[in-house]
Amino acid sequence: MTLDTKKLIAQMNEGLEMEYASHIQYVTQAAITKGPYAEALIARFEEIASDEAEHAKILRGRIVALGGTPTTKVGEIQVHPDSLKAVQINLKYERDTVTFYRSLLNQIPHDEVILYEAVEHVLQDSQEHVEELERLSGK
Repeated sequence: MTLDTKKLIAQMNEGLEMEYASHIQYVTQAAITKGPYAEALIARFEEIASDEAEHAKILRGRIVALGGTPTTKVGEIQVHPDSLKAVQINLKYERDTVTFYRSLLNQIPHDEVILYEAVEHVLQDSQEHVEELERLSGK
């Protein structure tokens, strides 16, 4: 498997847009969350937002290492005042992210160890977010 650097940079920039949007989505959701379980949800949303910021940092570093320029575009953002609906929106977003990173990981040769492990780390975190949000949504 050879590395198509130009294509990979474009896809990683797409992931970077998703990470920017996800970070904004979680911090905004934390700010507007109210209700009987708000304190726990706010803490969790803020923690996941921190993870998303770290993912963006990882992707930016790998894009630059590949000779690309990190995007400044932000993907679609959705927030909702209802906490359960917000969890469901975030769950769908995280599931889509897992699918995206699985596809991206399949395109990276295993001998590109640093790149492979960086994307794998982001994928693992995203999968953990799916599992946590499934628990929060009662699924």
